[in-house]
Amino acid sequence: MDVMEETVYGHWSVDPKVFEKLEISKASTLGTPIWKKMATKHEGDVLYSKYWNFWVRAGVKSDLRTDPFFRDFEKANANTDKLFKNIGIPKTKTETEEEVWSRIGKVWNWLKSNVQDNGTEYATLFSDQNHWPSILDFANYYVNHNKLVWAACFSKAHLFATLLGKTIDPRFRFAIAEAHHTEGGAPATASHVYVAAYVTDRWYYLDPTAIYKAFPDFSQRASIGVDSFATVDYEHPHDLIPVPLSGLEFVPYLPK
Repeated sequence: MDVMEETVYGHWSVDPKVFEKLEISKASTLGTPIWKKMATKHEGDVLYSKYWNFWVRAGVKSDLRTDPFFRDFEKANANTDKLFKNIGIPKTKTETEEEVWSRIGKVWNWLKSNVQDNGTEYATLFSDQNHWPSILDFANYYVNHNKLVWAACFSKAHLFATLLGKTIDPRFRFAIAEAHHTEGGAPATASHVYVAAYVTDRWYYLDPTAIYKAFPDFSQRASIGVDSFATVDYEHPHDLIPVPLSGLEFVPYLPK
């Protein structure tokens, strides 16, 4: 970090401009934030700070723009009712963390049986070309075709996060995550997109590109990535798009 002037917290030197942007919870009785440096696969060492009970990238805000990614997220109609009924998620709120994990697994397993890779068909989902498909677009397509479609990794993460955010409370649990990779000789700036989920007081990464994998039981819960994507830095996303009204303003560390 090329800094003319530094503020020191413990043994870390932090750019004051970075620190000023942080609106984090105090992580000790002395009111001093906790900092640590994490080694990433493609970005070198990155400074993280403690936020609640997990780590977030220091000074890096998540992308809170709702309209481009989650247009009409609050709307519902007969088609959305049919979609959610078919997925099998009850309308009652979750009471336990085990139930949250179980519902995530139910959405995962439903997608495994009800979604197909089809980029041509996916292009027909867009009722507004300036936005990603809305929950209404997904529901309309499902009612008309008795299935859903997706294409590249962002479309998979977007659909998965949309369904999770609409069927499981509270919403702060879910976001779209984006991390760097070098698969197939790609530059280190290339990105892969997946889903971040907060369960049992910690974050997990869940990559719907690996929808063919079995979803683990609560006692065996763990992050899910694609084994062949060895260079994806799943644990250190550089960007995050939370579902609407989640309140998650920073980019968290996603352990295995």
